[in-house]
Formats: sequence, C-alpha cells, structure tokens
Amino acid sequence: MEKIIVTAALPYSYSIPHLGNFVGSVLPADVYYKYLRMKGADAIFICGSDQHGTSGELKAMKEGKDPEELSNEMHAKLKKLFDSYECSFTFYGKTHTPENRDTVYEFFNSLNKNGYIGETESEMPYCNVDNMILADSFIEGTCPFCSYTKAKGNQCENCGRLLDPAQLVEPRCTICHKYDITFKKVKNLALLLDKLQDEIERFIKERSKNHWSKSAKNKALSYIKEGLKPRDITRKTRWGFPVPLKGFEDTKLYVWFDAPIGYIGITKEWDNNRWREYWLGKDTKLIQFMGKDNIEFHALVWPGMLIGSALGFPLPYTIKASEYLLDHGLKFSKSSATGLDMQAALGILEPDYWRFALISLYPETADTEFSTETMFSIVNGVMNDNIGNFVNRALSMAKRDAPRRQLRIAIEDGYRKEAENIIKEYISNFESLNLREAMRCVVALSTLGNSIIGNKQPWLLSKKAGSDADAAEELNRVLGTVVCLVYKVGILIWPFAPGASGKILSYFKVNSEPRMDMLDQEPKLDTSKEVKPIFTKLPESFAEHITKG
Repeated sequence: MEKIIVTAALPYSYSIPHLGNFVGSVLPADVYYKYLRMKGADAIFICGSDQHGTSGELKAMKEGKDPEELSNEMHAKLKKLFDSYECSFTFYGKTHTPENRDTVYEFFNSLNKNGYIGETESEMPYCNVDNMILADSFIEGTCPFCSYTKAKGNQCENCGRLLDPAQLVEPRCTICHKYDITFKKVKNLALLLDKLQDEIERFIKERSKNHWSKSAKNKALSYIKEGLKPRDITRKTRWGFPVPLKGFEDTKLYVWFDAPIGYIGITKEWDNNRWREYWLGKDTKLIQFMGKDNIEFHALVWPGMLIGSALGFPLPYTIKASEYLLDHGLKFSKSSATGLDMQAALGILEPDYWRFALISLYPETADTEFSTETMFSIVNGVMNDNIGNFVNRALSMAKRDAPRRQLRIAIEDGYRKEAENIIKEYISNFESLNLREAMRCVVALSTLGNSIIGNKQPWLLSKKAGSDADAAEELNRVLGTVVCLVYKVGILIWPFAPGASGKILSYFKVNSEPRMDMLDQEPKLDTSKEVKPIFTKLPESFAEHITKG
C-alpha cells in the first residue's frame, strides 16, 4: 500500500508564529492530512520545532538564557498552541535531539564521502564593537534585490532570496545596532550544489508535474538557469550541532542543513522502528507544505542533500509553496510585527473560525489580502449565514416534524446527481491539493441545501401534511434530503473546521473522526438533541479587537 509523508516547514522555536506563517505551512498540511485520514490512506504528518539558528541564539542572548533552555520552553508552547488549533500531527517533535543529530551526521558523512562537501573561504562580517563574527540574524541590512531594509545575512524574508552577508547594503550588527563592521576571511564547508545541478534539474522537471505550486516550479527553475553555486553549510556560532570534521571544532552546522533532515529525525523520535516503513519504503510519497520563502531550500538544497547522500530517502513528490498573506499590503511577518500571531488570534476567535477563514484566504496562487472586511464577509456571510443557517434550519424542522413520520434520511433523485458531483469535485480538488477549492465544495453543498429549503418551503408543507397525503410525502422527501445534506456537510467540513464537524455529527450520534465511506451510509438522526448554533456572527467590536491584537 502506498505510504504518504506529509510535512510542514518547521516553525522556529524562538517566537509564536503569525497567522501568515500558519496558513503558509502547518494549516494547509493539517487540512490535507485530515483528508488523507478520512479516506483511510496510510499517511503520517510530521512537524516540529526548528531549534537551531542565530535568531534563537540572539533572543537567548538578549534574555540572558541558554539557547537550548529557551528553545525547549518555546517548543512546549508551540506544541500546546498547535493542539489548541486542533492540528492532527502524527508527531510534533524538535530538531535538537539525539535522533536528529545522528541523522544529520549520517547525511554529512555520506555527502562528504561522495564528494559533495568542500572547503570554502568567504568574507564574513565582524562586529568591531561586540568582537564577534556576525552570521545570519546577527547582521541585517538592505536587500540588493528588492530593497527591503531588514534583510538578514542569510536570506531576505521579503523576496525570499538567499543572501551572503557581503551582499547586504549598509549592513549593521543586530546586537549593538552599530555599522562598525569589517569583513574577515573565514573557512567554511559548503554543499557543492554546482556538482549536483544536472540531477537537481532533472528532479524538478520530473516531479513538478505532481501538483507542485506554480511558483515552486518556476522559482526553482529560475535558480537553475542562473546556475547553482556551492552553499555554505557551516557557521561560526555557539548554538547548533558541532561539525564532525577535524579542523572545524569551533564551527556549527548551519540550521538550514539540519532543519530539513529534521523531518527524518523527528519521525525517528516518533517511532524508532516504524520510521523505516515510511522513509525507506519503495512506494512513499513525500508531500511538503511551505511558504514561498522556503522554495530555494526545499526545491534545490534539500533535494541536493538527498541526491548527494544516496541514502535511499525519497525525494519530494509534491512541493506546495504558498504565496504571502498580506495585511494592508505588507506580508505577515513576526520580525517586523506585521499581522496577528497565533496566540493573540485565539484570544479573539475560536480556532474553527481562524482555520476556515484562513483557508478561504489561502494564498495558493497569489498573495492574498487579510482585512477585517474579509473576515466579516467569511464569518458572517459564509460560515454563519450559509452553513450555520442551513444546518440550524434543517435540523430544527426535522426535530419538529420527524417524530411524527417515518423519515428516511436520503437525498431524493432530483438532487442526488448535483450533490454527488459536488462531492466528486471536493475529492478531485483534494487529490490535486487545491484546498481552497475543496472547501468551496462544502459551501456549495450547503448552498444546495439552502436553495432546496427556499424553493420547497417545508414549513408550508408541514401545515398541509396532516390532511394532504401528497404534501406529507413531499415533506418527507424534502426533510430527508436536507438532513442528509447536513450530515454530508458535517463529514466534509472536518478538515477545515473540526469543531463544527463534531457539533454537526453529534446530531447523528457520531462521536468519532469522520470517514469518507460514511458518506454512503444512511445516518440516524437524534431528534431528542437540542439544536444549537454551529457558528455565530462576528460582533461589531471585532475590528477593534483585531487591531489591538
């Protein structure tokens, strides 16, 4: 049986992710994984805290803490936070573990043995005030490609380009904030991507047919066209895995070398035996979700590591890279304090609302604007007025009329084909990883139910049913149809709004995770259960709360 590994770009363990980060990686991965569980696929969802890197080291320095202590504290907070959003990880681990360290060294030694690691000498910034080499987040300046003024020494978070510190315009130290910087020659180790370019290019052209994001394919091929260059995999920092090579004892492996290997290391942390079934299986598909700023690493560097190490691990089957969620034209960003973070968002709305709204805005093909106006439209117009109103009306009418008649919960012939087509489209969209479109199919099923209620006016049929056999028969068909649609909506909404799914399915005495094969079963309605709202409208004060948040 085919095995599937779903991963989301590992959140950094030095801060709470913002909503843009959540919708760009973990949330869509979780939505897709929930669908895989519904259809009974042999799949695991692996994620975890990315614990290394200079950003965490810098924050620990400012707080007077040990980096490992700080990262473990934040890891516990992140795990609890993702649980609050009902994310269904098979395992949420972390990268600073013996399992990941051993796997990282296995990769390093294999790459080195196979001739894909070489020594480099590069100009690295040195702060004359703090008397230290400035790697990655210890230095920032203006990006030479997009003019973003807070680009780091390793990457510009605005345009996603990987950078060398020497490329920054007007670089400054992020510790003392001074511009007193000189460049010194430093010996490093690099992954020789230039020697792997032909194989990486073949990988991209072959695999990008498998539902890759357009930007993932185009951006990766544009880098190939420019020509790949050796990429440093070591840093002069205090925090991280030591380089297992003589002459580099004072050097650590670069966080972006050990982070993607963390997908494997975290799976080992989950189960030291079963991990082989997935990572060394012959029929494994690796489906990876991320933001577009991670494309260069996941489409070029990570495949290069997999190819060059020749350890038998699967190459990514699908790279699903989202565009940016924008707040008044600015990308959601933790470093620039743009947009709500996940913790603050929970203080404003329950998780279901954020999950549903963010997938409605999921920037699958283009940057998407987040605003209070769009939130009002999604929550009030779609969630409450469409889905919530349909569920409430259908169940309330059934509760009133069903006990007096033999009600068969099934969709009548006149609407069956339309409902089946919507469900087929739902499945097709999920199989193509078009998550936003799959969710719209749930809304379409609810819209169908609302139109049936509006056209058939079951409240009028109910008045006639006592003395008119035809009206009674018609009422039975209408109620059976709309209640059946409610049941199907309850199943299909689970990946997007698991709380709402549970509420809806409880009216049918279903207390377990929904499965796709339940769609073909005739449900049993519990008419003794009080009908309560599934969703509620946003209060007028929402705009004020979200601004403060």
